[in-house]
Amino acid sequence: MKSRALRFALHALFVVLVVAAAYVVWQKETDNLASANASRAFDERARVVSRSFLEIKSAQPGYVAAGQGEDYWLSRVDALIAGAREGLTALEPLARVPQSRTEIDAALADLEDFEQMDRRAREYVRGGQRLLASDLIFSDGIEKMDGAVSAIDRARLAESTDAQDGIGIRRREQVLTAAGAAALAVLIVFVLAPLPKSESAGSAPGEPAATHSRTSASIAPVQAPGKPAGSVPAAQPAPPRGVVPAVVPSAPRPSAPGVDLAGIAALCSDLTRLTDTRALPGALEQAASLLNASGLVLWVADPDGRELAPVIAHGYPQNLVSRMGTIPRDAENATAAAFRTGLVQIVKADKISHGAIAAPLLSPAGPLGVMAAELLQDGERREATRAAVTIVAAQLSTLMGPPSGSLDKTAKSEAVGRA
Repeated sequence: MKSRALRFALHALFVVLVVAAAYVVWQKETDNLASANASRAFDERARVVSRSFLEIKSAQPGYVAAGQGEDYWLSRVDALIAGAREGLTALEPLARVPQSRTEIDAALADLEDFEQMDRRAREYVRGGQRLLASDLIFSDGIEKMDGAVSAIDRARLAESTDAQDGIGIRRREQVLTAAGAAALAVLIVFVLAPLPKSESAGSAPGEPAATHSRTSASIAPVQAPGKPAGSVPAAQPAPPRGVVPAVVPSAPRPSAPGVDLAGIAALCSDLTRLTDTRALPGALEQAASLLNASGLVLWVADPDGRELAPVIAHGYPQNLVSRMGTIPRDAENATAAAFRTGLVQIVKADKISHGAIAAPLLSPAGPLGVMAAELLQDGERREATRAAVTIVAAQLSTLMGPPSGSLDKTAKSEAVGRA
């Protein structure tokens, strides 16, 4: 692309795209943090209210207990009821789900019923009818307090479930935003990349000799008669009409393979529908073909994040995969560095070995592992290939889940055996 205006517009679009994607991801993360804080505040307040109900339940039997002072327990229950009512009043504004508000109202209704029953029990105690008071306390009193505690527990569960669902939805939106921005960025880079210059084709035999004079570097010089060999004439005589000077063919240049965006998109689409870990080796084989990689290895961290282990590999013998072992988090290599920093690491090719790219498998909680790709024909030096590796790693990270959850040890060993 030679148009400066168009190239500038594409660069501006790239910057706007990156900034917009970063803002969306930041906004979703802010919403997740606010939702988690609100859910935690509601849960803490609800626990205090539940504790008040349990204390009321344990204090009321003191009315009829032998050797206990009635006045102490009466005042104690009054104070606990007042505290529970204040807690419910403070808890209601924190509820964000209609179900939790309904449960709070149910708990408040149970508390009011308990107060009416408590007044009758006190009348029986003051009248010396302890048997009737005991019947109310150990039947209706306990039932009302248990009902209030259950209502508060249901409200806590509703708030927690709603918060977790919202966080999960926003996490998926973050991943889709990042993947879409990365795909568009790869497309823009692909458009901005300069195309290789094609070699000019030879002229037809009947073409005039003037056409060939533009490529004088590839034409054999004509020696003038009477001049010693090696001398350069001042002016080259025009060749006879119809005679085509000899053209020295240039050696063919190997062209670097481009990135198959359609194939990458199809692979990402297939990975989103993946439900069985036994299909991962086939997906890795397809990814290696699209990325022009001689080998791919998925390294997954242990639950503590202290070391990486090879889970699935493609392009390597089974005995070599078995001898890979684990990589400590603080190891001095590209795979460990990608896991520690969460950034793509590049190892350039030399005369002995191929180049490689280590892309982290990221999650909202941090890196889950690393996808290491050994590339052919200096693929690590091309920005489009690096972006394609990053896209594939981002899509694979959505399948990993928590380090100890998605792939158990049996599935891991079977996948490595098939690779």
